[in-house]
Amino acid sequence: MMIPSRASCVALLAGAACCLPLLAGCGKSAPTHFYSLNTAAPKTDTVPAGPCLSVGIGPVDLPAYLDRSQIVTRLGDNQMHLADFDQWIESPHDNFQRALTDNLSRLICAKPLFTYPWPVGGHPDRQVVIQVARFDGALGQEAVLRVSWSVLDADNKTLDWRSTDYREAVQGPDYAALAAAQSRLVEKFAKDVAASLGAK
Repeated sequence: MMIPSRASCVALLAGAACCLPLLAGCGKSAPTHFYSLNTAAPKTDTVPAGPCLSVGIGPVDLPAYLDRSQIVTRLGDNQMHLADFDQWIESPHDNFQRALTDNLSRLICAKPLFTYPWPVGGHPDRQVVIQVARFDGALGQEAVLRVSWSVLDADNKTLDWRSTDYREAVQGPDYAALAAAQSRLVEKFAKDVAASLGAK
């Protein structure tokens, strides 16, 4: 067995030392950015018009392709993209339901305003059942919300049923602009839900 010389050992150690910065650089990854839908409807000091009833929001049904932390965007009619480093801060279902409820709290008089599942003893006078078929968009282009909803009374009788497509321009090339556009879609939807509640 050959014993390496002192000079060979020094050369090997020097080479390994040179590789350490490269290895350290390889271990780094891009930082993850987190987003949330915001409440676009401004607060007001005036009491919203309409009947003041207890209102329950939910169940809210989102398609399976949205049931993930990564933000989903469209690259074409048949191609989707999952953003590894741009994600929702909470589940899309909870984020959507919370943003909708926050918007509605500024648009209707509801005492109280529940989210599904109801608290123990909760039995709303009106219930809004929501089925989302699409809630995504393309960076720098357009965000789309395709949704159907029913308004039920305390006896689960359907008082109203509607289905609508909402579209909103994405005012920027990044995920922050997409999340802002999707927030505006939820605001538009909340206004229509408020109108359907006020009419019943």
